[in-house]
Amino acid sequence: MARILGLDLGSYSVKAVVLESTMRGYTVKACHEVIVLTEGERSDRLKAALTKLHATGVGAADQIVVALPGLASATHTLSMPFSDPKKIDATIGFEVEGQLPFDLSEAVFDYQIASSDERGANLLVGVVKKDDLATVLTALQESKLDPRIVTHPALAYQNLLTTLPEAMGPDATDDAVAFVDLGHERVTLTIGRMGNPVEAARAISGGGAALTRALAHEFQIPMAEAQSWKEQHGAVGSEAVGADAERAAGAFLRAFQPVLRELKTTIKSYTARSRRQVGRLILSGGTARLRGLVEQLERDLGIPTRMLELPSEAQEIIGAKGADMALAYALAVRGANVGGKARFNLRKGELAFKSDFDFAREKIAQIGAFAAILFVLLIASGIVRNTVLEQREKQVVAQLCDTTQKVLGKCEKNFDLALNMLRGQESPAAGMPKRTAATLLASLTSRVPSEIPITMSRITIDLDRITLTGETDTAKHIEDMIAALQGDKCFKEINQGKAERSKDGTKVVFGLDIRVECPEDVVRSEG
Repeated sequence: MARILGLDLGSYSVKAVVLESTMRGYTVKACHEVIVLTEGERSDRLKAALTKLHATGVGAADQIVVALPGLASATHTLSMPFSDPKKIDATIGFEVEGQLPFDLSEAVFDYQIASSDERGANLLVGVVKKDDLATVLTALQESKLDPRIVTHPALAYQNLLTTLPEAMGPDATDDAVAFVDLGHERVTLTIGRMGNPVEAARAISGGGAALTRALAHEFQIPMAEAQSWKEQHGAVGSEAVGADAERAAGAFLRAFQPVLRELKTTIKSYTARSRRQVGRLILSGGTARLRGLVEQLERDLGIPTRMLELPSEAQEIIGAKGADMALAYALAVRGANVGGKARFNLRKGELAFKSDFDFAREKIAQIGAFAAILFVLLIASGIVRNTVLEQREKQVVAQLCDTTQKVLGKCEKNFDLALNMLRGQESPAAGMPKRTAATLLASLTSRVPSEIPITMSRITIDLDRITLTGETDTAKHIEDMIAALQGDKCFKEINQGKAERSKDGTKVVFGLDIRVECPEDVVRSEG
């Protein structure tokens, strides 16, 4: 079972959520948070936090998914007169280049389709400078963390649209839901309908650090003291009680106005473009825990607002930190690819994830030698198989001749002709059973649909029972195979044995036990 690490590279703290994939989905195994130092260069502070995080053991993951920190990525919305992915891939570079203040060769970008119809497609495009992405990757790799996926922080919420409880959704089924992640130095906004792709996404400068600076300026106190006071006593609206609390609330709201304006503008633009209302606002991030902020945003934006609630199985591990760990959880779910709608990944070109390729390149000589040996063995196996089959055929013909000589009084080597003669109503073989291991095998193989990718590793056939072992891609294929076999009148009862993942985690190994009883057997026994 694969371990997936979702990593939120926040400016206040680095947060990690570890999932473990299962046959039916995934389970949350652990979560960790490491506070980022406030002094020193940003890259050095990030490396120090990642080193501490790696010491917890969360880095031992099969797949790592991160979002770009800060405001490193820019978001663009593009409209195309077609929705064919091949045509989009061929032309999107020219469209993106026209949106950039620098050369396209200096950037890495990716996109995903927000919506499409017969008139074309609307795309969400994320762009980052190669140097900025390389800096983040270097800091991660020096901490022995090599992400397979680097995505946009707002698009990371893509899979939550399909996994969150229905209570998180808007009251009207056609309305959209907006995720607002209030971080320390960045606010991300994600808009989409439950069970559908993200339709709007952007990152906005601002957040908890701006509120702390406003508080420090208002009361002329150090930043560390202002941060501590905000965490312990900070509140807005009706939650602010007392002269100092009300004074602080005023400072908070003034500092939050630029973010509020951007939220209003983006939501209004989305409504005008999609002709769809935003029916629910869901808050996450550390700043969202400021008392009274949920009610304040609901009044300012006129949209029902609530704190994010993760699925119950995730809350059991993450606990009260659900809103804080939301981005890390969303990134881990992205790695599990639940819902299958997210495709955005900035690890492309020279910055693509290379671990698997590098390993193969180092082992290319061994792989070549192994392939040559395997080819020789396949040829030898074919020769041996043909020789054995030829000998076996001679034995069968001899046995058929001997049987027909004893039963019919003459040797007959043609199987079809001998079978017709033996089946004659007046023949001595009229009462012989019509079922053989060969006919049962033919019935078994003909019943398995060709479109189901199933490999049989062992089949044991008796006249009253068939046992088999095989492997396939998913448990659903096993159910489809059983349903197909139940259509055979002779397969009276089919029992499935234990199904489990193969050692490499790519296949499902299973066993079946089939009781054989044809209708003519019952008639014969009754007679």
